[in-house]
Amino acid sequence: EQSKGVPTALGARQMSNQRHYNGSSVEDGRGLHHRRTGSKSSSSKLLSSPRPPLVQHRVSYSKTKDHHDGGSALLSPWLSRQSNKLLHTFPRLKKLKRVHLFIISALTIILTIRFATSNGSTHISTSIHCSSFLRSFNQKKQSRSNIILMASHLRHGPDGEMRLRIIEHNLQLLAEQEEEEEQPQPKEGAEEQNNNDKELSSSNTNNISKVKPLKAVLLFSIDTQSTQSDVQTMITKWRQQMPNAHLAYNIISQIIFVPNDPTMVDASKWIVAIEKLLPEIQSTNARVMLINDSFVLTRNVPELWPDDCGDVCGLVWTAPEDDESRHIQSYIRTLSSCAVERYRNFYYEKKSDIRNVHELIVEFELNLSWVGGERGGSVSAIYDYAGAHPDDEPAQKVLVPQGYPAIKLKKFFVTDDPWLSEPETTRSKLPPSFSATIYKGMNHDLNYLSDEDAERHFAEDGKNEDRIYSSLPLIIKSWLREELIKMGGEESTIAILEAY
Repeated sequence: EQSKGVPTALGARQMSNQRHYNGSSVEDGRGLHHRRTGSKSSSSKLLSSPRPPLVQHRVSYSKTKDHHDGGSALLSPWLSRQSNKLLHTFPRLKKLKRVHLFIISALTIILTIRFATSNGSTHISTSIHCSSFLRSFNQKKQSRSNIILMASHLRHGPDGEMRLRIIEHNLQLLAEQEEEEEQPQPKEGAEEQNNNDKELSSSNTNNISKVKPLKAVLLFSIDTQSTQSDVQTMITKWRQQMPNAHLAYNIISQIIFVPNDPTMVDASKWIVAIEKLLPEIQSTNARVMLINDSFVLTRNVPELWPDDCGDVCGLVWTAPEDDESRHIQSYIRTLSSCAVERYRNFYYEKKSDIRNVHELIVEFELNLSWVGGERGGSVSAIYDYAGAHPDDEPAQKVLVPQGYPAIKLKKFFVTDDPWLSEPETTRSKLPPSFSATIYKGMNHDLNYLSDEDAERHFAEDGKNEDRIYSSLPLIIKSWLREELIKMGGEESTIAILEAY
C-alpha cells in the first residue's frame, strides 16, 4: 500500500480500474454484523491535502439476468413484447421482415411514451432518457441544480430535538457555498477585486463545483411512541427558531412524512422523494445527495457536487482496490440524475428480497451493480483507503487530520465503563451494564439479532468496535477533541457531540 501512494488529480481522472460483477451479492462486509478477517495494511500513506483529488473507478458489468441498465436493457424486451402483440392482433404482419416489424413496434412505443408522459407517468421516459445510447449526451450536459434528500426517524422529545439540531448543523454547512454566493459585492473597488476573484476561481476548479441552486427535502418517519401532530409541532417550532431564515424556508423546500419501514429504513424514505422529484431531477439533470442524520459534518463538502464526480460520489473507499467488498458508505453520497433512476429501479427490483437491515446494507451499499449500465458507471471517493475501514480508529486518525469532513455518531466516543479497562483474562464475558435492547436499538445493523446472538456478537466483536451497549455516559475521544480544536471554528461540532 505504501508503494501505491496517492494519485495526482490527472491520474485520478485517468484511472480505469475495471471491476466486473455478475449480479451476485457480496456476502461479507466490514462494520456489519460480523468482523471481516484477513490482513490489512497497518499503515497508509497520509493524504497530501485536506481536499485530495477524487479517487475514481469505472464500474462495468457484463450483461446478465441482473443487469441494471436504466434503459437500453429495457428496449429489447419492449420491442419483442410489442412485436408479439402486433403479430397477435394483426396476423398478416408475419409477412413483414423482422426489422420492419421492429420499426413499427418502436413507433408504437414512442406514441405510448408520449401518452404516458402526458398523463404524469415518467418511468418509461426516464428509463429511455438514461439508456446507454443517450447517456453520452447526458454526460456532456451539465447539471443545473443540487438536491439534498435528508432521511431521519424522529421521536417527540429530547431525542427528536437532538436529531433536528444535527440536521440543521449539517444543512447549514452544506449550504455555505450558496449563501456566500448571495452576499452582495462591495461597491467601491469592487471591479478589480471581482476580476481577481474570477481568476482565482478559474484556476481552482479541481473537484469543486460551480454554485448551483440548492434545495433540501426532509423525509421523516415517526417513532411509534409519538404522534404525527406532536412531531409536526416540534418541527414547526424548530424552523421558527432557526437563526438562518434562508435555510429554514428557502433551502428546506419540503418536509415529507413517510411510514416507518424498519427493514428498508432510509432507502424507503429516499425513494418517496425520488418518486416525487424525478421529473425535476431529469429535466434539470440534477445531482442528488442521499444523506441521513447518523453523523456530524465538520465542514462543507463541495467535492461531492461536481459533474465530473461520476455516477456515484462518496467520502472514502472502505478497502483496497483488490478487495471485493470495497465500496463507499451510504450515509452521504451524491448520485447523477441517471444513477438516481438506476437506484430507483434497483430498489423496486430488490425490495421484496430484503429481510433485515444487514441485507439492505449488503445490497444497497456494498453491492455496486446498480450503478453500471451498458457502458459502465463510475464511482468516486474524495479519500482513498486509509489502511483500515473508515469507521475504525486507525483510519480515523489518518483521515481526520487531513480534513475528512464527517464524524459518525456511533464512533466518536468511548463508553465511561471501568469494565473496558479491566484485563480480558479476569473480567466477566459481558460488562454488568450491557443491555441487549440498547445494543440492538443503537446499532441498526444488529436489530434483527436475538438477545442471545446480540450478547455473542458483543463478546466476540462489538467490544472492539466502539458500539453503544449500555446507558453509561459517552466521552469524546481525547485525540478527536484535540483535532477538532486544531481545525478552528469547530465549536458547534464539539457542542453537538457533547450534547449527543
